[in-house]
Amino acid sequence: MAHSTRPPHAENGLPGLVRPVCLGPLTLPNNLVLAPMHKRTHLAFRLLCRREGAALAHTEMATPQELLGLEGAAKVENLLATCPEDRPLGVQVAPRETGPLEEVVGMLAGRGTADLVDLNFACPSRRVMGRSGRGAALLCRPGDAVRMVETAVAASPLPVTVKLRLGFTCAAEDQARALALARGAASAGAVAVTLHGRSARQRYRDSADWATIAAWAEALPVPVFGSGDLRSPEAVLAMLRQTGCAGASLARGAFGTPWIFRQVHDLARTGAYTDVSRGRRGEVFLEHYARLVEQYGEASALKIIRQVGRVYARGFPGAAEARDAIQHATDPDAIRRVAEQWFGLTT
Repeated sequence: MAHSTRPPHAENGLPGLVRPVCLGPLTLPNNLVLAPMHKRTHLAFRLLCRREGAALAHTEMATPQELLGLEGAAKVENLLATCPEDRPLGVQVAPRETGPLEEVVGMLAGRGTADLVDLNFACPSRRVMGRSGRGAALLCRPGDAVRMVETAVAASPLPVTVKLRLGFTCAAEDQARALALARGAASAGAVAVTLHGRSARQRYRDSADWATIAAWAEALPVPVFGSGDLRSPEAVLAMLRQTGCAGASLARGAFGTPWIFRQVHDLARTGAYTDVSRGRRGEVFLEHYARLVEQYGEASALKIIRQVGRVYARGFPGAAEARDAIQHATDPDAIRRVAEQWFGLTT
């Protein structure tokens, strides 16, 4: 049964931490953002998070070549699938050079489905960095990165934001180089910076460095969104309070738990929030699957839900068996049986 959770010293909440924020010409009703996640922030999941209170959501990261249709028109349509409820929408681009970036930003502005462009200089994947020199590899080429910001800003009226890590490594010179890149991006016209509080070399190991997020928030002339270790409502508010940054960008902490946005709102407003029951987890799992079927069709939706659906089965008796059942589901009936047997739903 769901129950209210009141963390120590919550008192009457911290309403000033969740507040509107401006990204250039774009005003968000609150400062809680769903970050881009590869193969995860498809339309189906974005809509679940928006319903729970995410003010801005992003597409999954894509290269300019993917978005220009060089890898197939169907891929473009899936990457940019949206609807009126899915606004404002940020499209995250992982560029390597200015030419294709200029073309794709102009295309996004003409298409009318994007509200901002986010440039990824943060992805620590070896495939992204090593093979193509994208993502966090640009932390080692700050001049190239700033020129890409200049190109994107000049190419369209859409606001441009950037995502960075605190350095390629944690060495002082690498961190100084990353901050200089952020300053250059702001001077070139970027309206906000998202900082993941780890180096590219750390990937997702060790604790996120919120102190550096605080330093960037004070040093930069544009809003800074903090990212890293935001896996609970308490952590989100703690990061906002400790760093003084403009907002929180939630990634892995929101995946499989889209209700975390609503819980942050409630905790900030009242000092408490309601836990989510196993049955409610099952309902959202089924809704996620149904939305995937709408967008991709049954066969592709099954493949995706086997990859992502297991995150809904966490923290209750039989969760490991539920995850195994999801990963081995081969038809819609198997998905319904999972909901009935492991989440206690009647379908």
